[in-house]
Amino acid sequence: MKVRIRTLTPLWTGGADGKVDRVHETGILGSLRWWYEAIVRGLGGCACDPTQHKHELSGERLRQYEHSRQKGKDWWAALDEAGICDACKVFGATGWRRRFRLEIVEAQTTLVWRPADQMLNVRPPGRTRGWYLPPGSAGTLTLKFTGDPKVLSLMAALLLFLEKWGNLGAKPQLGYGVFTIENRDETLEWARGNGDDKPGWEWKILGDREVDENLPDLRRFGFFKFRFETTQPGWWTQVPGLNRVSLQIQPIVSQYQIVPVSPVLKNEWRFNQWNRKWGDDREIFGTLRPDRIRSKVTVSWAYRDNGMWKVRGWAWLSSLKWADKVWDILKNGHVWQTVLNVHGRIDTCMPTSCQDVLKVLEEPR
Repeated sequence: MKVRIRTLTPLWTGGADGKVDRVHETGILGSLRWWYEAIVRGLGGCACDPTQHKHELSGERLRQYEHSRQKGKDWWAALDEAGICDACKVFGATGWRRRFRLEIVEAQTTLVWRPADQMLNVRPPGRTRGWYLPPGSAGTLTLKFTGDPKVLSLMAALLLFLEKWGNLGAKPQLGYGVFTIENRDETLEWARGNGDDKPGWEWKILGDREVDENLPDLRRFGFFKFRFETTQPGWWTQVPGLNRVSLQIQPIVSQYQIVPVSPVLKNEWRFNQWNRKWGDDREIFGTLRPDRIRSKVTVSWAYRDNGMWKVRGWAWLSSLKWADKVWDILKNGHVWQTVLNVHGRIDTCMPTSCQDVLKVLEEPR
């Protein structure tokens, strides 16, 4: 199965030394697994924390798996009986290899700017350091999947969901990884199925496990998308923080039709809209010191798509203590319009139950 994607915002996959020399499969695989785990949990299923190595196929589990296979069970059902979680079934665990192979072929991407180690420092008013953005890659590339047909159909369904609401690669908190699928009909055929060679994938509720606040679960996610049109090509020069680096941004806008608005929006949400009496802002928006905490709020760069500017993102609303407060800020259209100095509309999606998650996954593709 081949899925041809085009980046809408820069793609970041890094490398062994943290530099973008090319698009790395490992960066794509990591994000695919992370999102699939969140989906499985959102459907009430079991997705272990892969860093804990709880689901190794060895010892009694291996004996149970072999026994089930001898009884005629397929590998998926046999792993069920052996107690291997749904994520490890697909992406592998100790003693069980990943059920598919991913290669990046026909990559026609370039760095958004050079040199590769040069950061774009967006510093909104009132900030002494601001945000440092690495270049990332833009262009088209083809993801070539080989392996079990059932799993390939799952990958197609997963990518269709990520195209609409998620991201590929790393650094989504800085606005990276938004993409569109160019061979949509072929990908849809894999997801929906057309026979034995393309069996299709059906999302379904997997159980009734409760939410674990420490692990991503789609029942605690909110998704948002802001759209706007403007007749002013230089609208972004009026956004506080971007005008200071306009000479660096102008070539990026001209060539790729993208604008790095994510630092400006996150600055407004964190320092002007959030009230610290509601909770520790570092837990929500992240920090580097003393211990690194990844931001639970992501927002993309602005990108031009089908004649309209769009900005989208998601939030992992892990704690009920502050979830409603954060969500009220993120979905406030007035804040969006004031910060970006444009008129637009915001669409949101916030599943809170397994049934809600299923509806989101089954939305017309």
